[in-house]
Amino acid sequence: MSDRATRLHDTPWQGVFYLAGGGTTLIGEMLGTPGASRTVMDVRIPYASTAMAEMLGAAPEQACSEATARAMAMSAFQKAQQLGARQPFGFACTASLATDRTKKGEHRAHAAIQTPTDTYTAFWTFAGDRAEEEEALSEALWAKLGQVLDIPGVEGSAVITHTAGKPAWQALILGDSQAEATSNHDGGLLLPGAFNPLHQGHQEMMAVAEEVTGLTGAYEMSVANVDKPFLDYREIERRLAQFDRAVWLTRLPTFIEKARRFPNATFIVGLDTLVRIAEPRYYGGELMRDEALKELAEYGASYVVFGRMMGDRFMVLEDMIDTLPEALAERATGVTAERFNNPLSSTDIRRDERQP
Repeated sequence: MSDRATRLHDTPWQGVFYLAGGGTTLIGEMLGTPGASRTVMDVRIPYASTAMAEMLGAAPEQACSEATARAMAMSAFQKAQQLGARQPFGFACTASLATDRTKKGEHRAHAAIQTPTDTYTAFWTFAGDRAEEEEALSEALWAKLGQVLDIPGVEGSAVITHTAGKPAWQALILGDSQAEATSNHDGGLLLPGAFNPLHQGHQEMMAVAEEVTGLTGAYEMSVANVDKPFLDYREIERRLAQFDRAVWLTRLPTFIEKARRFPNATFIVGLDTLVRIAEPRYYGGELMRDEALKELAEYGASYVVFGRMMGDRFMVLEDMIDTLPEALAERATGVTAERFNNPLSSTDIRRDERQP
């Protein structure tokens, strides 16, 4: 029986815990203390890479990293909300500790806690055998829990990085709002994307689309994703810092939802995105796809379409117009390769940055 676990169980917090690579001693201590069901709503230990990919919607670019810990914590937070937590939090730890094989790099752990109002992270390095590192990690995690959740009598000190969610961000994460603009904009011309990172191709697309339409554009970034955890407050802050013009921050992951919120909007998209909008597998079949495209048209959605690398060829709308459903093709305006021929992608940029 653990006194500090008892103190945690006596708080109003209710959470979900996701741990990979280490930190399970903490869970054993919590679950071995009476009252655990008041605090612990669910625990997952995704050791297999496929289990981690299932949890996060895709394999992380690096399993033991701050970004992965934050994504895990947000996924855990959303699960706690779904399970009806009174005062929800998501807790995550991803670690690379001593094991029975030689490891590259330092032994380390990243932990994150997501609450309705804040994102917290911490990082530690270790040097010892597995048992020593597990014990040290457990103590570090308890210190982090004690500080973040304000657990009386739980001692220790963790160096914690903290990002407070702005009220508008909190409203989006909690479902109290669907869209908030960083500055005045009418929502008439929008460039949706994840912008991880924003790059020259996005900026060129915006400039050309403004010339084509005569409208003033804004970027649109959804904190929600159909298959992945929501963006946490640290990630929202980091991505918004890239922009020097209006951004619509939304909770609208699909184009149907975007069109409902922004009727008669023109969306700036790449050809690959337009092709995905047309694919029946995203709707459960052609009949449901056609109904969705009809609804998009009824909301007045239109598209300025830019070329993309498709395989080993840069293709524009004209190359694929005959393969698209009429309801989509007739509302799309293509940009020629002479006017835009930028093959940059955020995925390629991130990959290049990771290479030594």
